[in-house]
Amino acid sequence: MHQQDIQNIVDAAYETADAIVGAREWRTAEDASDMRDVIFWELLAKQLPEMTVAQIVSELDPSDV
Repeated sequence: MHQQDIQNIVDAAYETADAIVGAREWRTAEDASDMRDVIFWELLAKQLPEMTVAQIVSELDPSDV
């Protein structure tokens, strides 16, 4: 898989997680942040099942993740 394809999937996962978390009220900002992280990584696991987190991060600029 090309780096741009991976970047597109990562960007879409960020947008989706942000939209889901932003659609409801949270008790604390930490709860919202934690849920966003869970959603983000679950989306990546479904879209890139053959890649580990380390592989995804190594393919991208760490400042983008």
